[in-house]
Amino acid sequence: MKHTGRHTGAFLLLFLTEGDNYGGKLLQKCEEELPINPIDSSILYRTLKKLEEEGAVESYLDTSVTDKPIRMYKITKVGKRKLEEFQIDIAEKMKNLSFFLEKYKEWKN
Repeated sequence: MKHTGRHTGAFLLLFLTEGDNYGGKLLQKCEEELPINPIDSSILYRTLKKLEEEGAVESYLDTSVTDKPIRMYKITKVGKRKLEEFQIDIAEKMKNLSFFLEKYKEWKN
């Protein structure tokens, strides 16, 4: 059973609280830091586009590092509020998941 990455936006916003970043680096952070990574490049860019449409992130072209401009993303005030909503949602889901695991463990024993 493959997890679809329903909280991809939460992880991307969380990583953007550490500073502006570009898609490739955000994908690398997902691969390196998430215990179970359900995020591939198509999901990542689709989610960034959706977050930008919602006003949670803004993008801009950075030309300071290389000859080729890099599309950078930064979290906005709307994004920080959305991150708080994600936190509440995830905390509630964790309670239900913990309940499930506890009941399952009782059943197995």
